[in-house]
Amino acid sequence: MKHSKVYIISDAKGIGKTTTLQKWVATNNKISGFLTPVVNGKRMFYNIETKKLLPMETNKNGFEVGKYIFDKNSFEKVSKTIKQQWNNEEGKQIIIDEIGPLEIEKNLGFNDLIVYLLNNLSVDKPDLILVVRKNCLKSFLEKYKFKNVKSFTLNQFIKHFNIITNT
Repeated sequence: MKHSKVYIISDAKGIGKTTTLQKWVATNNKISGFLTPVVNGKRMFYNIETKKLLPMETNKNGFEVGKYIFDKNSFEKVSKTIKQQWNNEEGKQIIIDEIGPLEIEKNLGFNDLIVYLLNNLSVDKPDLILVVRKNCLKSFLEKYKFKNVKSFTLNQFIKHFNIITNT
């Protein structure tokens, strides 16, 4: 059986993965999901379809990784939205930006969402574009075992999808 395509962008921190994806989704209406821009020094979730921001970080109870405390409720809202998009948007692509130690090492954040998507890949589902931290790529692939996945650096991804970046 043919499944959804899974693309991974994995490259160094701070080279413009999210910025490039923001430019791409602004000119492509067949993409949904979430990006994680930094706004006023704080990581945010950006809903590609609604163009609304949701805080990723909190100073209250949440998921702690290093110096960050991530908002559990925001992760749950993003996961719920992505599941709805996954089940209702044939022919689109869904971006999840970004997967790292929270999921891979702690089984938190988007871990349950990733497992759900992995277990529900099929021809009538959207393709996935996953941004995975470069230092986490090997562990991600070992843990989640996606089949027929294509992994790209940012420049390879830009070339593969013919993304214009000088706008």
